[in-house]
Amino acid sequence: MDAKTLYIIGNGFDKQHGIPSDYLDFKAFVEIHDDDVFGWVEEFVPAGEDWAHLETALAELDTGSIIESLEHFMPSYSSDEWSDSGHHDFQYEVERVASGLSSRLQTLFAEWVRGLPIPNAASAPVRFGSLDSQGFYLTFNYTPTLSMVYEIDDSRILHIHGRGDDENADLILGHGWAPSERQSLNHSSDLETQDTRLTEALDELDSYFEKTFKPSEKIIAENAEFFERLDSVEEVVVLGHGLSKVDQMYFKAIVKGLKDRGVVWTVAVRSPDSYEKNRLALLGFGVPSEQVFWKLWSDM
Repeated sequence: MDAKTLYIIGNGFDKQHGIPSDYLDFKAFVEIHDDDVFGWVEEFVPAGEDWAHLETALAELDTGSIIESLEHFMPSYSSDEWSDSGHHDFQYEVERVASGLSSRLQTLFAEWVRGLPIPNAASAPVRFGSLDSQGFYLTFNYTPTLSMVYEIDDSRILHIHGRGDDENADLILGHGWAPSERQSLNHSSDLETQDTRLTEALDELDSYFEKTFKPSEKIIAENAEFFERLDSVEEVVVLGHGLSKVDQMYFKAIVKGLKDRGVVWTVAVRSPDSYEKNRLALLGFGVPSEQVFWKLWSDM
């Protein structure tokens, strides 16, 4: 199967079609459905007021504040408040936060995605006439917008992080900081004298970072066939992807698959003012600036 155009689809594409798929919308969903998780994200994850940086921020969990806010569950063994029955209280409370911000947040995310209203060809507020039904589509979205609105054949679409209308699919949400690149929280030189309760709690937080890691390298390997069949591609069109560093490995895999053929990259923008930011981001992914152009959404 060949294609002249590779489309890279991000959340901005869904937003253009009236789908309430912003992280701000997810924030509102979490606030309604889980007070604890909502509060923990707000307090310990620097995702921004609108949660726009949620994925990246998962790697920046404020572990120190978590420990400090819960240390009253870890009284001194000599304290009048100490009892054997409370030996695991501190670890339990830290584990609640860690699992809430990993497993539970992932579950909430999947529930939210699967409840998003997706238009069809007749009800969509916009339809971009320039999309080639015979192109290749790499979508970072979890929604079936391409098939619902544009009737793109599934064989031409790779949902790199999972497809929401597949109930059995894992929907991937996470940061790009590999476990091998970060130091364990239990790296202290005086670990032997450290309170066992603290050691166990820090182990829980280490586990959090592993659970929220997005295994991009593994995902690329599992989808190697897609990245290896780009020989016929003459243009890459970026529609609604923010070009965040959290996804840089995928872009570098695309650049590698294009084999230095001078393929043109076209980025859809709301305003020409955003071109420079996109150019620099793509340059960081290995795309020469002379190959990068922009096009207004209104002209797509």
